Amino acid sequence: MTLRTSRELMAWQPPTGWRELSSEQRHAFLDRHSIRIPIKPADWEDLDHNQRMAYFAWHDRLLRDTPEARTAKQREYRAKLRAWRVLMGWWILCLLAALGLVWGTEALGDAVGVRIVITVFTLGMYTVALFIPMSLTKPVPPR
Repeated sequence: MTLRTSRELMAWQPPTGWRELSSEQRHAFLDRHSIRIPIKPADWEDLDHNQRMAYFAWHDRLLRDTPEARTAKQREYRAKLRAWRVLMGWWILCLLAALGLVWGTEALGDAVGVRIVITVFTLGMYTVALFIPMSLTKPVPPR
């Protein structure tokens, strides 16, 4: 089967069960049916930027979205999430240690107002300086 233009290529629908095939099985299926999927189709120069990006996304999804690749992405995500949680745990532990020093020692005497101000300041600064950026950098699960 000779598919030349990007429209012809992207109109081709893979068979049922394609997502479960390994990379070798996919290439064997394409070879068996004489299907060639080029990196750049014949009408590459006629495509605008968005069409080229859509073709690349289709090409990647078709050839590289294998069970092995999905498993590797999931494993990488879990490792990053574990590291993120460990770092977040250390920040919370440091916060609790600082608040323990403020409230658990007699360094400030009976100045409850000063302790409250220090606590509010510490919580505010931790929120702005650590918790908000850390929540923004939390790993996102793969699609």
